[in-house]
Amino acid sequence: MNIIKTNNIKVKPWEPGTNIKSKYCFSCDYTGIVHDPYFEQMGAEPLSPCPKCVSSACKCGGVPPYYYYDKGRIVQCTCREINIKIQKIKNIYLRSGLDKKYRWKFINNFEVINKITEQAKSAAYDIIRSFPDVKKGLFLWGNPGTGKTLLSSIILTELVTRHAVESKFVKISRTFFNRLKSTFNESSPTYGEADIIEREYAEVDVLVIDDFGVQRDSEWELETLYNLVDARYEALKFTIFTSNNNPFLSFKDKSQGRILSRIKEMCKIMEMSGADYRDKL
Repeated sequence: MNIIKTNNIKVKPWEPGTNIKSKYCFSCDYTGIVHDPYFEQMGAEPLSPCPKCVSSACKCGGVPPYYYYDKGRIVQCTCREINIKIQKIKNIYLRSGLDKKYRWKFINNFEVINKITEQAKSAAYDIIRSFPDVKKGLFLWGNPGTGKTLLSSIILTELVTRHAVESKFVKISRTFFNRLKSTFNESSPTYGEADIIEREYAEVDVLVIDDFGVQRDSEWELETLYNLVDARYEALKFTIFTSNNNPFLSFKDKSQGRILSRIKEMCKIMEMSGADYRDKL
């Protein structure tokens, strides 16, 4: 069985029907962290310690560095671990490159509008619950506006929030290839750093590749794309692709079929077609 490799994850999260061994509670899904869907309207933080199992035992008032005095001794507060994790999550999230439009949206924010989106949401839910013990990533394809980018962003958000795992969101042409091309410009601050950028995307634990297939299919772009896909395949890194194109048709002959071959091995391929989902955002 191919298990996705990550750098820091050791404990498999809770699954329905299993015995719960956690110091956290059902209200926070045994993570110790809750998210506020109205944080922007209220001017609050998107994530906070669970009020039932973390904040209720807090004795430092939630004030950094999360210690308190007890009988003349400095004692670490029970909220310290979660508050440090929340800050780590926020830092990873800011570095992820996720579009602001899709930030801090969770699996409950994805509305099922037909059988296809129901199946895709179920697949996403299975990944979220099982990570990092997952066999494959996802390749979501279909006409524009069907929720592919939203669902992939939700999976990234859920994995970062639950595991504080390093993650990246990249649009193929706008982000990936443009960054690489800038390394050939002597006036660019990233001049000569193509290898560094390629490793950044090849080695990150979770990668969402959005708009896969919009590249111009030049020899350089196709080879660069294959090298990225192949590197993640070889390293067993968790990857999600979104595309407007049917991969079995559009990528059949790209790079002598090598790209499609790798995608079929490393991802579950699912169609997401239908009405424009973006009207619901």
